[in-house]
Amino acid sequence: MIRGIYTSASALRATTLHQGRLAHNLANTQTTGFKQLLTVRQAYQIRAMGRYTADSADYMDHLGHLEQGLMVPDQIIDFSQGTFERTERPFDLAVEGNGFFRVQTPDGERYTRDGSFHRDTLGQLVTRDGFYVLGENGQPVVLPPGETSIQPNGAVFVDNQQVAQIGLADVDDPAQWVQEEFNLFSADAAAPLDPNTVSIKQGYLELSNVDENVQIVEMMRILRLYEANQRSLQVHDRALSNALSVGEV
Repeated sequence: MIRGIYTSASALRATTLHQGRLAHNLANTQTTGFKQLLTVRQAYQIRAMGRYTADSADYMDHLGHLEQGLMVPDQIIDFSQGTFERTERPFDLAVEGNGFFRVQTPDGERYTRDGSFHRDTLGQLVTRDGFYVLGENGQPVVLPPGETSIQPNGAVFVDNQQVAQIGLADVDDPAQWVQEEFNLFSADAAAPLDPNTVSIKQGYLELSNVDENVQIVEMMRILRLYEANQRSLQVHDRALSNALSVGEV
């Protein structure tokens, strides 16, 4: 009975966390370059059941296992490619393939798939939040006045003269990326990426990879699961109360 209470309670907590991540995804369906969060539920540490053998009191033949409830591990980020939207704005960029734009923030170098850039009053290429876009040399990209053209390999030309090279970075294991605010990512193991391994599309933006319809359907399913576990918890609570009442007679 007590086990049932803990199992239902853990399921309530897991579904609450799942709902929170779904809500976060839904809130970012229109966020450029956003990567959705995935939720994988798994059982708590499994307790093995067995029996002692005649050979050794320490050895147990496993007869099965008993799951002690649900848990939600650390968030998993879905890095699948979002669709491209053509804007024809010269400083809008999208990465086709792996890799992230390198940007400089007050907290150090960070990375983003959001290529909604513009040139500030000092001629520096910046993000929508004012962070400097970095070149492959680790310095802010500075654009003199003139017609800007950005090649698929990230080479930046102004009036047919190359003035910079867009900096890109990536990691060997995508699980190393940490999602932060301002649509940024961080990773201690991030390293410069060979620009010839990806393609930068000028005048395009990568849209969020969140499918709104899928998220809404999943939200409804999780809500029903939450309600079912809530009812189960109430049943166990009433049964426990009745058992305690019998013991008092």
